[in-house]
Amino acid sequence: MKTFLFIACFAISLLAQPGQVQSSPVDDPVQLHATLELSDGSRLVGTPQSDSVMITLDYGKIAIPLEQIRSCVMNRKSGDVTVIMQNGDRMTGRLDLKTFKVETLLGPLAPTIEQIDQLTIATQRKSNMPSGKGDVRFGGVDWLAWRTGFEIAGDKAESLPKARAGFNYGHSGNGRGPLLMTNIGNSDWKNYSIEAEFCVPGVDPAFNPYGLPGDFHDGAILFHVADIKESFNESGTSAYYFDVRGNGDWSLRCIYNSYCDQPVGWGNPRDDAQRTLASGNGLKVDRVNGNKYRIDVVGKHINIWVDGKNVVDLTDDKMDQAVGSQCLDHGGVGFVGAYDSMIWVRNFSARTITGKE
Repeated sequence: MKTFLFIACFAISLLAQPGQVQSSPVDDPVQLHATLELSDGSRLVGTPQSDSVMITLDYGKIAIPLEQIRSCVMNRKSGDVTVIMQNGDRMTGRLDLKTFKVETLLGPLAPTIEQIDQLTIATQRKSNMPSGKGDVRFGGVDWLAWRTGFEIAGDKAESLPKARAGFNYGHSGNGRGPLLMTNIGNSDWKNYSIEAEFCVPGVDPAFNPYGLPGDFHDGAILFHVADIKESFNESGTSAYYFDVRGNGDWSLRCIYNSYCDQPVGWGNPRDDAQRTLASGNGLKVDRVNGNKYRIDVVGKHINIWVDGKNVVDLTDDKMDQAVGSQCLDHGGVGFVGAYDSMIWVRNFSARTITGKE
């Protein structure tokens, strides 16, 4: 437990270093939502009426802010609770409270701890960015749901294992893999911070037309998306890509005007340029619960955190230089599943930030 506390404090201190852009995520105001799975099989959703919980560990008591908790799982036999943190760390102890108070549509309710099997906390930061245009609304902005179907449930958007109605899906069609995009080419999206839980569960057996292996879990988060088209046969894809692979490898790259130069189907790929800015490995990719990502862009400076770990901290001096017809100093964001991999996004937020360039 002492090791966990040291790691947590060390991570927070790193995010607060003077060279970093903006403060760490835990310093930003958030909205908290609690989902309580009750012992009778019912579910209760509401706003917690406290901002922390007290847990008794072997060496003493500790107050844990709710915004740092992903879930609490109760063990009825031992009476213990396992607290799973947003960064994936775990601790087991006893909750020092008798009820958990939430404000619901029905008013204030306070189920006892004995009535709760699992408590899940969702954190949502308010968006102060232009909402854009799209038929899907969540996270404070509007989204374009492309290539596959999508389902929205509260603060979660999830791709469906079927082609979007009217889209010519496939390797021999106009594209594969779910795309969720917002504010493409919007010049008001320049200096911003985005946060989200992002997961690539993999290929659904019901939607695997090309026989991808079951362990394929590749996807990407796009930002400063100056342009992109639903069809990979239309010129335009220009953005930063933060690629995350199922084996924990990652890379940050730029693409300018990428497309397949033929009327339909994959082939004759072209682009005006591509650049790889950074790469690495060792990410602990969670294919079930997802991982928490934060991307900050201020001026030409880019910071990226995965589960609280700062994996990218660099300046791209070419950000404002045009390549072909595109410049990557502005634009919205997006989430992509490679090939036919399904994806989900939860607790998305975007906000304008300022800081040292």
